[in-house]
Amino acid sequence: MPLCVADAFILRTYPLKESDKIVSFFTREWGKRRGVARGARRPKSKFGAMLEPLTQVRIQYFEREGKDLSTIDHCETVASMMPALASNGGSLLHSVAVSLMVEVADRMLPDHEVSDATFRLLQVVTQATRGAAGDAVWLPLSYYLYWMVRLGGFLPNLSLSPEALTLAGNFARQPLPALDGGVAAACAGAAGRELRHALYAALTGHLEAHLRVWPMLLELES
Repeated sequence: MPLCVADAFILRTYPLKESDKIVSFFTREWGKRRGVARGARRPKSKFGAMLEPLTQVRIQYFEREGKDLSTIDHCETVASMMPALASNGGSLLHSVAVSLMVEVADRMLPDHEVSDATFRLLQVVTQATRGAAGDAVWLPLSYYLYWMVRLGGFLPNLSLSPEALTLAGNFARQPLPALDGGVAAACAGAAGRELRHALYAALTGHLEAHLRVWPMLLELES
């Protein structure tokens, strides 16, 4: 049972037995993995809030030969989304944005396939989301969807309004921290909605399935 130590983002957790959790996590070194966190559902678990979605962690786990599930031994939080969600008053928009990012990553990323570009994208987008107040979260969410589609290799020829095409061009040419308030305002308006809907169509076409969180996002756009 070799011990693996990796930088990772927590994606999803699922209950297992009375006190354990199955954890889906995306590592920089070895791609997406799944493991069992023993006792993680107990009130005084050593994992605490470390297994919340999009928490960036330093994780230690044991690979078991011939088994799909590893055993998670230890986690250290690098950056958590929880304080940002709390500081935004439990913002529904922030919560839905995080849920959509997680769903896209968990469904798009193949098991065990390394993608340093995707890991770096998650780093910059989660940092921006933690620092976004109110409608500003539309910017990192839209940027994330654009680059997940582009990194996946199925970005279509976008037939959009000039404003939405300009927004896509800004995403293509500039890193997220360099984008200004004008781009953020466009993401929160009609151009951002148009671009996100085109990217959603590309995603669902690739996955051959709809995203569970998308209808909640539609309600917040109106």
